[in-house]
Amino acid sequence: MFKYLFLISALAMFVSCSNEEDTVPSNTNESSEEEVKKTGTDKTYDPSSVISRSEQFFDWYSENSRMLYKMRSACIGAENGYHALDQKKLEAYIAWLKETGFFSEDFIANEYNRWTSECALIMREKARKKEHFVGPPPCLFEGDVFFKMQERPSKEMIDSLEYSVSEQTDSSAIVLFSERGKLNWIRSNETWQIDTWPK
Repeated sequence: MFKYLFLISALAMFVSCSNEEDTVPSNTNESSEEEVKKTGTDKTYDPSSVISRSEQFFDWYSENSRMLYKMRSACIGAENGYHALDQKKLEAYIAWLKETGFFSEDFIANEYNRWTSECALIMREKARKKEHFVGPPPCLFEGDVFFKMQERPSKEMIDSLEYSVSEQTDSSAIVLFSERGKLNWIRSNETWQIDTWPK
């Protein structure tokens, strides 16, 4: 008896859920990529505005900074008790950077080249000298690279950022954000992309 009541209840719930219409608003006024883009938040961003793009980047960064540092750190593996470049993790990290759309082709190429040349050389040299895991691994940031601090910036800190353009041409710009630092942007395919790590 209980089995039949359960089946009837489950069937009634299934029917009621499937009868609800999935309401997806139709977009009769499609905008081009040069116009405003919408992200997962309620904010809209204009990819042609370097200030708007900076806001969009930091909204993304607020949600993804841990993943950025985690994927970057994963590029360092271990081999016979020594730090070593993990090529598969590096490839995954580089692919992820490309997917974000926030980093320029030059940024990504420089990051890949740095890992495969400078960082790999440092790790090979330490292994050659038989220097085991002592101190932080090479080529990693000690803290937040954008905010120049050890702890992760809070959402409130990111939301309160104020942006100003210190230099801008048609193809490049430097955006200052609060007193913390600056973003170096280049314009590629009508969209602003970060070109270098902050210094």
